[in-house]
Amino acid sequence: MNSIKKLYILSLMICNLFIFTIEAQTLEESLNFADKQFELKNYRLAIKEYQRVLFFNDGKNLDYIYKQLATVYFINGYYADAAHNYELAYKTTFNDSLKSELIFKKASCYMLDSKFRLAIFELMNLPDSSDIQFNNRKNFYFAVCYWGLEEFKKSKKYFLSIIPDDRKEDKEKIILLFSKKKNLYRPNPKTAKIMSMILPGSGQIYSGDIKNGLNSFVLTGGFVVLGIYMTEYYTFFDAFLTAAPWFMRYYQGGFQKAKQIATQKRDKRRNKTYKEILSIISVAD
Repeated sequence: MNSIKKLYILSLMICNLFIFTIEAQTLEESLNFADKQFELKNYRLAIKEYQRVLFFNDGKNLDYIYKQLATVYFINGYYADAAHNYELAYKTTFNDSLKSELIFKKASCYMLDSKFRLAIFELMNLPDSSDIQFNNRKNFYFAVCYWGLEEFKKSKKYFLSIIPDDRKEDKEKIILLFSKKKNLYRPNPKTAKIMSMILPGSGQIYSGDIKNGLNSFVLTGGFVVLGIYMTEYYTFFDAFLTAAPWFMRYYQGGFQKAKQIATQKRDKRRNKTYKEILSIISVAD
């Protein structure tokens, strides 16, 4: 019995070793296959294979696999999934430089998803460094986040920190761009809306759209005149029922349109200013 029992245990050990070797080879082959699909831009298949490797994984290369998965999701615009996998890669790596890079990647996901507060929270986890390029990159990310949050004073501070002290002209250009309220705050959508609520068309004219402003003024004014004219031949109630719905339609549409036009005009100016800032930063680099 003892010899039979020993033989049984030995056979089990050999069998387990054989299965482990097969599984290891299969996982390695699957990972290579996933990488190949990634290179070929067959992203759906790459995701499937990376997930398969993770399911059967024995704890090896986890940071690499999560990073690859995150990159696939990022390329395809699935920023929430990308951020999640960058976080998993961060938790499974012991490489400090890779940890910093993963924080930048995760912050990028939040920035592209317009979740600037979350991006700032991630950036605050970056370590202090004496490396100029590292600090410039971090400050640039902060500058962009605060710009997205419309906190322009903080954004200016971080943009200026990127430019070396010996580039005084570039610093002055940045300061000048931020100092012009017209570049960042005009026209004010709320002001445009209120103006058109008080006097139809005035908000559009304030925003620079004279044609739509005059059109709104003429249409709403025309229905007021029509209502007054109808009271001479019909009852006030009949005149009101006829003219009021049309007046309210164009009146409400007018002040909503004024707000929309102002927003578009302001965004256009901000985008132009932002591009000018980036051009200065790129020269400074």
